[in-house]
Amino acid sequence: MDKRTLVALLLWSQILFAYLGMVVVANFDALMQGAMPTRFFGAPLLVALAFAVPVSVTWFFLRRLVFRPARMLSRDVRALLESRSADAEITLPARHAMGSLPDSVGALAVALRASRREIRSAMASATAQINEQKTWLEVILQGLTEGVLVCNRNHQMLLYNQSAVTILNEPERVGLGRPLFDVVSKAPVMHTLDRLEWRRCTRGESQADLSESFVCTNAEATRILQGRMALMLDPRGETSAYLITLVDISADVETLTHVDAIRRALTMELRGAVGNLRAAAETVDAHPEMATEVRRRFEHVMRAESEQLSRRLEELAAIFRGHALGRWPMSDIFSSDLISCVARRLEDLPNLRLVPVGQPLWVQGDSLSLVRVLECLLRELHVFSGADTFHVETLLGDRRIYLDLSWKGPVVPAKQLDQWLDISCGEELGHRTVRDVLDRHGIELWSQQAGLPGEALLRLPLIVPKRPQFLPEGERLPPRPEFYDFGIMREHEGTPELADVLLADLTFVVFDCEMTGLDPVGGDEIISIAGVRVVKGRVLTGETFERLINPGFSIPAASIRFHGITDDQVQDKPPVTEVLPLFKAFVGDAVMVAHNAAFDMKFISMKETQCGVSFNNPVLDTLLLSVMVEDEEEDHSLDALLERYGIRISGRHTALGDAVATAELLVRLIERLQSQGFNTFGEVMRSSNMAAQLRQREHTLSHQNGNGSAVGV
Repeated sequence: MDKRTLVALLLWSQILFAYLGMVVVANFDALMQGAMPTRFFGAPLLVALAFAVPVSVTWFFLRRLVFRPARMLSRDVRALLESRSADAEITLPARHAMGSLPDSVGALAVALRASRREIRSAMASATAQINEQKTWLEVILQGLTEGVLVCNRNHQMLLYNQSAVTILNEPERVGLGRPLFDVVSKAPVMHTLDRLEWRRCTRGESQADLSESFVCTNAEATRILQGRMALMLDPRGETSAYLITLVDISADVETLTHVDAIRRALTMELRGAVGNLRAAAETVDAHPEMATEVRRRFEHVMRAESEQLSRRLEELAAIFRGHALGRWPMSDIFSSDLISCVARRLEDLPNLRLVPVGQPLWVQGDSLSLVRVLECLLRELHVFSGADTFHVETLLGDRRIYLDLSWKGPVVPAKQLDQWLDISCGEELGHRTVRDVLDRHGIELWSQQAGLPGEALLRLPLIVPKRPQFLPEGERLPPRPEFYDFGIMREHEGTPELADVLLADLTFVVFDCEMTGLDPVGGDEIISIAGVRVVKGRVLTGETFERLINPGFSIPAASIRFHGITDDQVQDKPPVTEVLPLFKAFVGDAVMVAHNAAFDMKFISMKETQCGVSFNNPVLDTLLLSVMVEDEEEDHSLDALLERYGIRISGRHTALGDAVATAELLVRLIERLQSQGFNTFGEVMRSSNMAAQLRQREHTLSHQNGNGSAVGV
C-alpha cells in the first residue's frame, strides 16, 4: 500500500469515527439501559457529512500541494540518479506546501550534475592520450586500400575500415559485433585459424610466425579475395582475437585466366597449325618434281593454315591487350581532374587553351604518366597545327573510354604520329617514351577528321574504370567511420540462452517506419524505414540504414503533413519487396527496438510473406520500458520522454531521426533498468510483458462502451 492510499484511509476513517461517535451520543440513553441503538440517521449523519467537507478539502490540498509536487520531484530525481548520462533539469513545482524541500532538492541536483561534469572532465583529461592514439588509428585505417577486420574468437567483428565495406560489397552486413561469416566464406578462414593455432601451440609464440595468407570469397561468391590472417595474443599468450586484411583479386584472377588461355593456345593449339604448315613446306621443298595438281593442294593447305594461324594470333593479341594491363599499378581517374593537371603544366604557353566539352567520365590508368603524355602530345600538336585552342571530350565506347583532342586544322599523318611516339617523357618517368606509356595502357593513337568541317581530332582509347560511371546521388554509400570495441573479445566462448544474456552484452537495432496512414489492414503502406545499431551502450551513428519505399500509389496529403515525404521523392524508389530483405540483412540477429513497437511491427509482419523474409528477432518497446521505470500516469510519448531526458536530435519526425532519438532514449532507459536490478534480457522481457498486459487492461476498461464491450483495444 503506497503512502497516498494510507493517508486517504486515515482521513476518511476520521469521518467514520465522527459518525460512530455521534451514533453513540444520540443513542446514549438506550445504550445505558442495555438496549440496541436505533438512531443511525439524522444528527449523526449530518455531523458526519459536515465533517466530510473539511476532510475532502484537506485531501484536495494534500494531493495538489504535497503529493503531486512530491511525485514530480521523485520522478525527476530518480531519472537523474538512475541515468548517469542524463543532465535534464529537475522541474520544481510552482505551488507546493513542502517548505524549502524542493529548493533543497534542486540545489542537490545542481551539485550532483556539477560533480558529474567534473568527473567527466577528469576522465576526458585522463584519456586524452588514448583518444589521440585512437584518432591516429582511424586515420591509418581510412587511408589503407586493403580491407581490415579484427574479430574475436566468436568470429564477431570488433574493428573494420571503409575499404573492408567496399571490398566485401555488403554494407548492410558489416558492423560492430556482426558475424564475420555473413560476409566471407567460412571454410578458408577456419582452416587458416586452425593452422595458426596449431603453430602457436606447438612452437610457442616467440618461435612461430603467427600470420598466414589464404584465399576466400565474399558471402555471395561474387568476388575472390586475397586474405592474410594474424593472431592477436593476450598477456597469457592465448589467442584473444585475430586480424584479417583483404584485397580484391577478382580482376587479377581473370587476367591470369586469360593469360593461361593464351599460354595453352601457344603451346598446344598453334603448335599443331605450325607443324602442319612446316610439314607442307618441307614436302614441297623436298620434291621439286612434284606434279602441278599435287603442288597446288599443298599450297592450298599452306595458305589455309597460314590464314588460320594469322586469325588466331590476332584473337590472342586482342585478348592480351585487353587483360594484361593490370600488371602495372593503376587507379580510377576523373577526366576533368586529368585535364586540369595537364592545363597547369601548359601554363608556360599562355596562348594555348584547353576547353572541356561534354560530361566528364571516369577512366583508369597511371595518372602521372597519362598527364605527361598528354602534355607532350599537346605541345607537338600546337607546333604542328598552329592551333591555340583544343577541345577535350571524353566519350563512352564499346570497350574503351575515348579521350578526343580536337582543333581547327589538318589531320596528323600516321608517319608524324609514329615519330611522336618516340619522344621521351622526361626524367620524372625514367626517360620512358610516349610509346612505352601508351603500350602500358593498351592505347593505339589515331587521328581523323572531326565532325565539323575543317576540324581534326586525335583520339586516345583509355581503359574503362572499375567503378560505375554514373550513380544516382541518393544511392551513393556515405563514408562510414570505423568503430571498434575490444571489450567484446573478453566474452566467454559460446552463447548462452538469450534470456540469460546481460543487457550490456546485447546488440540492438533501433528502427522506425513512416507510413501512408495508420491502417495496415486497410491498405496503408510503409514509405520509409530506418534503423541504427546500438552496441555496448553506444549509438553507432555510422551504422545506419535508411531507405525510401515506393508504395505504388499516391501518398495522402494528411500523412505528408507529418513525415514530409511526397510522391516525387518516392517515384523512382524501389518497392517494399526489395527494401525489406535489405533491412533484414542489416538487422541480422540483433534485438529490434522501437517506440510503440507493436504498431511498426504490424506493418512489417504483414509484408514478410510477400518479401520472402521473417523478422523472428526479439522486440523491445521503449514505451513499455519507460512504464517500467516510471509511474504509469506519466506521459510516455516519445516527445515527452526526449524532453524529460534532455535528448536533442536533429531530423525528428523522419524515420532515421526518430530511430536515432529512440536509440539515445534506449541507452538512458537501460541505465535506469540496471540501477533498478534488471540485468538480463529475460528479466526485462518478463517485466515489460507484464507492463503491456496491465496497460492493455487499463486501456480496455477506460474505453468500454455502454454495452460493456471494449473499443479500440
